[in-house]
Amino acid sequence: MLFDTLRTIVDQTPGASGAILMGFDGIAVMQAKANGYDKTDIESLAMEFSFRFIELRKAARSLDMGDISDITIKASGGTVLCRVLNEEYFVAVVMHDSGYFGKGRYLLRVKADELLAEL
Repeated sequence: MLFDTLRTIVDQTPGASGAILMGFDGIAVMQAKANGYDKTDIESLAMEFSFRFIELRKAARSLDMGDISDITIKASGGTVLCRVLNEEYFVAVVMHDSGYFGKGRYLLRVKADELLAEL
């Protein structure tokens, strides 16, 4: 079921290369790639960012901002949209075309409970 939920997020987000459910420990749980994007190394990308996200979460808490729920990284080569699911996991969508990143953020938000229930 995790794959189906990730697949839905990818299929319904125009410009998405793939989505991944990842632990903050850097271990991938499941991923789904868009057709034609098999060369996109979503797992390595999410693994590298997972360790930075831990530091961002610590910084937000130490500054009394509370818990981080979303992280967006826009770069010249693409956009990464992340939704924190709980203390252990996050889900990310990698986009090669960020024109519809609002749709991706929306789907991450509405599918978060479904992903948590499937863990």
